[in-house]
Amino acid sequence: MQNKLLTYIAENQLILNSEKTLLAVSGGKDSVCMAHLFHKLGLPFSIAHCNFKLRQKDSDLDQSFVQHLAQELDVDFYCKAFDVTYYAKQHGLSIQMAARDLRYDWFNELLHHHSLSKIATAHHQDDIVETLLIKKSRKSSLGALQGIPIKNGHIIRPMLCFSSQEIKNYLQSNRHSFRHDSSNDSLLYQRNKLRNKVIPHLSKEKLLLEIENNQKKYKQLLEKVSIYNQECYTIDDNEWVFPKSPLQTEGQWQEILYECLKFYGPFNWKDVFALMDASVGKKVFNNTYRLTKERDGLHLLKRTTIHYEETLIFEHTSNVDAPFSLRFSTCSSRTFGLIKDNRVNALDFDKLVFPLHLRKWQEGDAFVPLGMTGRKKVSDFLIDEKLTTKQKENTLVMCSLDDIVCVVGYRINDHYKLVPKSEKVYIVEPLNRR
Repeated sequence: MQNKLLTYIAENQLILNSEKTLLAVSGGKDSVCMAHLFHKLGLPFSIAHCNFKLRQKDSDLDQSFVQHLAQELDVDFYCKAFDVTYYAKQHGLSIQMAARDLRYDWFNELLHHHSLSKIATAHHQDDIVETLLIKKSRKSSLGALQGIPIKNGHIIRPMLCFSSQEIKNYLQSNRHSFRHDSSNDSLLYQRNKLRNKVIPHLSKEKLLLEIENNQKKYKQLLEKVSIYNQECYTIDDNEWVFPKSPLQTEGQWQEILYECLKFYGPFNWKDVFALMDASVGKKVFNNTYRLTKERDGLHLLKRTTIHYEETLIFEHTSNVDAPFSLRFSTCSSRTFGLIKDNRVNALDFDKLVFPLHLRKWQEGDAFVPLGMTGRKKVSDFLIDEKLTTKQKENTLVMCSLDDIVCVVGYRINDHYKLVPKSEKVYIVEPLNRR
């Protein structure tokens, strides 16, 4: 087993040169075997043990056992007790997830303070198989069906080259003692039920081959994701666009989209995939983001709670900051020239009654767009302009008394247009993108 472990570490570059590793040792057979193998191979390491106080006296006996093991192997020993039940309630986590968070936070502290390079856990091949079956029962993504990664940042799993039986045989033949956790026998836990009742009747080799094939498939998927990511773009710091067209001919479009969006999740993924064929404006939310169907694909927007109050614009008002900045100015019609920026609204000053009212548009608002004779709802106008949901939400109208004089940055009311008799021009100019 020593040669097998050394070869596995070298092939996967788990430990480089003289790096010192922190071994997470619970006292169970797997981590105890890892400690003995590292010792016999002469690999530099320290031992860390977490006492979660979940098994009363047994938890303290585990701690004592691991401490004596560290003394026997003549390595540094670190131990910390946690109130995992309190932490779980405080953060709304399961006991297992709370223990994991506490464990790895402490391990990372040890790495920082004691010049350690890697954290080694004692997961083995049977753990991979159990994880695969659990993930399949939850209909997880292809990425999750790869099993347990050999390394993840500075966390390494050198024992993945061994089966549980190999570990057991090694300890028995070398007469190494270990602690048995009685909770591993309880069938109340899904993993234990799989380990004791299901997996013994399955072909472990076949399941390991399935994991290997999943790893190959996932690598191919990530290549497609990389190509698709080149088609994605940002509008600003808070809005990302995931185009529809590159996905339309891709058989794995759901998997590709999931890989791109999972970092912003969790979402209800069934609803997310349904968005691709939904009507424009349909939305899916999570606590932090909003995903909206637009004409070009899905727009991901960070959720904010900005409320814009109505603003009065007086004759002397020169600028305001709304969802975007606006500048107001006047000039003589004789000196007014052609404006190339179609966002600028030029109005007949003498037809306006100040103060003007600047506000967000509302359902039921209507005006006569420049060049038309009949009234049109602002909502229909914005649809015709093919604006995104975010652009619609940030659209303002400016009113003289109760009459909309312009949809700011887009179109003026035909009644307020410049005519040959106009003497003074009132200019409304957006200063940044809308």
